[in-house]
Formats: sequence, C-alpha cells, structure tokens
Amino acid sequence: MGLSQINDIDLMNEKKSLNKLFECSDSFTSVVFNSGAGSGKTYALIQCLKYIISIHHDDLKNHNQKIGCITYTNVAAEHIKHQLGVSDVVEISTIHERIWSIICSQKSALLGLHIEKLNSEVELLNSQLLSNSEYEKYRALDASAQERFFQLMLENKKKYNMAYNLKATEFKAAMPEEIRLQYAELISNVSKFKGLVDKLFKRKRYLDCLCKIESGEKDYRVVNYDAMYNRDRLDKMRISHDTLLEYGYELIERYPRMRQLIIDKYPYILIDEYQDTADIVVKIMSLIEQYAKQIKHDVFIAYFGDSVQNIYDAGVGERLTRLHPELDFVLKEYNRRSYIEVIDVANRVRNDEVVQKSIYSDCSGGDVKLYYGSGENVSEFIEKCAEKWSVQIENPLHCMFATNQMVAEYSGFPNVYEAFKRAEIYRGIGYKQLNSELLSHDIIHLGRVQAILYRLIKIYTEVREEKQPLRDILPSDKYRNMSFLDLKLLIASLRAIDGNTLDELLGKIFNEYSMSNHQMYKLVMEKIFDVDEDLSYDKVLAIFVTSLYKSWDETLESKEIIHDLLDIKLEELLNWFHYIHRDEKKKICYHTFHSTKGLEYENVAIILGKDFGQDKDLFKYYFMNYEGNEEQDSDKYEKGRNILYVAITRAIKNLRVLYIDDFEEIKDGIEKVFEKAYAFTNEISIDDF
Repeated sequence: MGLSQINDIDLMNEKKSLNKLFECSDSFTSVVFNSGAGSGKTYALIQCLKYIISIHHDDLKNHNQKIGCITYTNVAAEHIKHQLGVSDVVEISTIHERIWSIICSQKSALLGLHIEKLNSEVELLNSQLLSNSEYEKYRALDASAQERFFQLMLENKKKYNMAYNLKATEFKAAMPEEIRLQYAELISNVSKFKGLVDKLFKRKRYLDCLCKIESGEKDYRVVNYDAMYNRDRLDKMRISHDTLLEYGYELIERYPRMRQLIIDKYPYILIDEYQDTADIVVKIMSLIEQYAKQIKHDVFIAYFGDSVQNIYDAGVGERLTRLHPELDFVLKEYNRRSYIEVIDVANRVRNDEVVQKSIYSDCSGGDVKLYYGSGENVSEFIEKCAEKWSVQIENPLHCMFATNQMVAEYSGFPNVYEAFKRAEIYRGIGYKQLNSELLSHDIIHLGRVQAILYRLIKIYTEVREEKQPLRDILPSDKYRNMSFLDLKLLIASLRAIDGNTLDELLGKIFNEYSMSNHQMYKLVMEKIFDVDEDLSYDKVLAIFVTSLYKSWDETLESKEIIHDLLDIKLEELLNWFHYIHRDEKKKICYHTFHSTKGLEYENVAIILGKDFGQDKDLFKYYFMNYEGNEEQDSDKYEKGRNILYVAITRAIKNLRVLYIDDFEEIKDGIEKVFEKAYAFTNEISIDDF
C-alpha cells in the first residue's frame, strides 16, 4: 500500500511546527508558514483555522467577528470549505470576493474613487490625442474643425459601426461625403481613422458617465463588480478584478476607518498560496497590521506557501518580506504527498535549505526515471507510461508539456490555439500572455475574446443539460418574473443555437437576435458578448479584430483577418471548454506546467526541452548552472528551477521525464538531479521502462 504508517517521533516533530503556528495565533504574531510542495500547507492552514475556532469561537461570535481565509482561486476556496466543514465564524473566499465584500458598502467613497478613475482616463485619452504620432493629422485641425468632425461621426455612429469590418475602400465609401471630402487626410489611413474615432467615442462615454453621476441618475449612483467579467466598463459603472484591488487599496490606504473596520471584523486573516498573491494584496495586509499596532489592537496575519513555487510573473514570491516586514517564520520539513523516490529528486531540483523527508515510514516504492530522446518519441513515450502503470479513467496518466501548443494538440483543440497564437497581440513578448489568457483554468485570467467564447460555449452546454438549474444559466434577477411558457420558449431559442463552426454559431445567434422580440434572449446575449455599443454580428467581429490586432491590412474585411478564428469547429471549442473546466474524462489528461499547480497525481509524465515557451534555453540554463557560478543570472535560474520543481512535485508515486533536446551539454546537471539518464527507444520493454 505505502504512505500509511507514521511513527510517533515524526508525528510529534510535525506537530511542533503546527504548535508554533498556534502559538503565533495566540500572541497575534503575524507569520509565514513556509514549506515545500506536498508538505500539507493547506492542511496546516485548516488546522490553524480549527485551532482558532476551538479556542475563540464564542468570543468571535459574541463580537460579530470572523476569521478571514483568502485563497488564490475559487477551486482552492471550495477545497478548504469542504475540508473544514461548516463554520459560522469563518469566511473563505478569493481575495477579490473578500475585498469586494469589505468595500462594497462604502458606496460614497467608491463613487469618489470611480470619478477620479474616469477623470484620469479622460486625461489619458486627451494626452494620447495630443501626443501620439498617429493622431498628428487630427491635431492639425483647428478646434472648430475637430468639433465638427466629432459631431459628424456622432451623427453617423450607426453607419460607422456597420461599416467597421469592411475593406478600407468600402469603409471609406460608407462614410458620409463630408468626411470623405473635408477630412480626406484623416480617413486616408483607415486603421488610424478608426483608432481616432474609437478614442473620441470612448472619451465621450466617460464624460457622459461623469455627467450622469453628477446628476444622480438611477444607474450611476453605485459602482458594481461582477466576478464573471474581467474587463473595466467604467462608463457602465462596472470594474475589473485589477481595478477592484486598486480601489480596495486606495480606500484602505486613505481612510483609517477602513483599516479599523477590517481589524475589528477580521482579527485573524489567513492567506493560502501567498507566493501567487499580487503585491498590492500584501501591501494591504501590511497596512492593516501597521495600523493595528498603532491603535494597539490585535490582528493575526498568516501567509501559507512556498516562494520556490512562485511561477506566476504577478506573484509576490520572495518579495513578501520586503512588502510586509517583521514576519515570523515557521518551517516544516515533512512531506505528506509523495514516495521518497519522488521527494529525493524534488529536493535535488530545489537545491536550497529546505530538504524534505517523508512523514511516512513506509514511503519506499516510488518509480522515477528520466529518459532523453527527441520530439518524435513523445507519443510512444506517453503510450509506454500509460501501459506501464495500467492507467484507467479512474486512475489516469497526467502528462505535462512545456509548450502550450502540444497541450492543445493532444487535448483536441489545435486550431483554437493556432488561431490565437497568430493574433498580433500574442506575438513577441505578448506570447507570455497566451498561456493565461487561453489556457487558464481560472476564468478571471482569460483574455477578452476567450472570455466571450467561454461564456458562449458555457450557455451552449448548459441549455443541453436537462438537470442544469435555471439560476446557473439565466440572470437570476430577471427570469423569476417570466411565465413558464416564456421560459420554455427562451430555452428552446437558446437550444436552437448550433452550427459546425464558430461563424455559423454566431450567424444563428444574431439572426435570432435581430428578428426576436424576446427581451430575455437579447439580455442573455448582451451578457455573453459584453459590448460597449449596440450588439450585432458586425460589432462582435470588430471586438475580435481590435482585441487581437493592433493594426491590420486595410484591404481586408474583418472576416478575412480573423477567418481562422471564425472557421474553428464547434467540436474543438467544446474540447477547449472542457479543458478549461477540467472535466475531461480520459485515461490520459494533458496539462501545461502552470495549470497543475497545487494538484497531485499518482502517475505523471513530463515532456521537457531546453526552452519553456518563449523563454529560450530556460531549462538548459538551469541544468548547466545547477551548482551555480558567480556570473549566473539568478532570475533565469530560479524561474527554471521553480517551474521544474512544481512539475516534479505533482507526482505521488510514478514519474517519468522525457528530455527531447540536445542532451550531452547538460548531461552532468541532469544526472546530478536524476542520478541517471536513460536513452529512450521504442524497443524498451515495459518491464525495463
């Protein structure tokens, strides 16, 4: 069996780290619980929650106080809730949910911040119009000519939107004659013309919003946040996830009363996976603790995580103690996840002061090997892993790739990946965003176009599931007033949406949208596509083009520019959707390195090369500099180490690695980590593999 027996001495030593954590909570000494992968950090967090509840439940209840537990993802929040059970003094949520719950009642202060933000955005737009070279011809006009141009475009806004996706010559022909004659210089370059008009329209929306706020119009009195939409709609009073954190920090930094409110409400704050937390969140926590000391109130802030598992560029990682100084440290050396064979390799990958050992006395029996070969060996290598470990749907093989493209190919959505990869915004340094904006399992990180596709495929699948609750499909505050017959007709209309490709799907949607008088159908579609102007097929194409391209061939229509996106088969979009949802039922599941963080699997295969996406020679550099040198690029080395460490430590028992690039120049480094490397050939027997 394995991993089932713990001797009393190891158990007692493990409890020492927990006891120190408990002592810190008793004395309100803020702390970092830092330990390696598989050590049970989440277990320690839950035990800390249980300890605080057991000692202070009644006091917390009597003073209407809570223990705040903050996670990086919704999945982590649900896991902790499940493990902890129901408690009336604990609130477990993502940081965005918690910050919003704290500040949403501060309506006046939020509105003030929103006005500042709108004014700042208007100033930014004005600055761009005054300084950017692409608006030089606009600046050459006198004030009255600029105003006349804007009024003309405003009067012809509908015509402009309808013509947006046409080829340059056809677009020009669709514009009013006065524009073509009096403003010929402006319209000579259509893409710059569109950029100018879009900015002018955007500025007007912001200015109109400011006027509506000032006059106290009904829908402009309160700032809103919706976790499903990671995009600012400032003119519609809706903020994104990043702006939410920005507003939260500003309120807490400006107003001592906000800090006092948090301290009084949450005397205990526990943060899971601290290394992935944004700097601004740590700054908020530091502000809270500093103020608590100043007013002589008690607050306990505990960070649980591991700086070596920081693999996200936005994560605080080793900057934690610079942003939040004077924290105590609790270290834990025991591993509760893996067999010793996996732990030993992980320790060598990590190669720092944290050296783990198993908590279990029966921890032998793991199976770890590294092979070297080429890209041509990948499929055969994966098949051998599957056969070696007799994988089933109930106990699958989890295969990790260092490249997004291979994950997409093996998961059944290669054309989805290729369509986005070819988009201008993901070229060059923008490629780094492709992983999170297309392949993230946390939908708040999806790009704008990807989020639209996600919401579209989500409703496509939900209306076809007989047992899917209506509240998960439709805006809950609207459908409750509908008759049963109207609901039935709405679901029928939504189920009728179908097609072989994305373009066919959109065609069906907007054919119904233009002909239907069903307001709920229109509302559902408006929620899905989330547009700034009137919704239409052409408007959606314009969003796709302008979101994915900064410039484009003016001789082409929008449909030609994004034809590879529109031509994607519905089947591939469904495969992509199921990948995002992690609801694939397969014997072999495929992952990016980043997407497996925090998870554990019995059987793991890793396909490794010298590069990591656009990070050229990242793993090659790590292995070549394994024992360090004076001229070492520490950031590059640590990034390669951290990513490899996270991948290796997903394995519980069985682990195979295939290195598919030139092996000889890094042989020494690889063998220092894995002890021995084997040449992969198709002739290797399953027993020897």
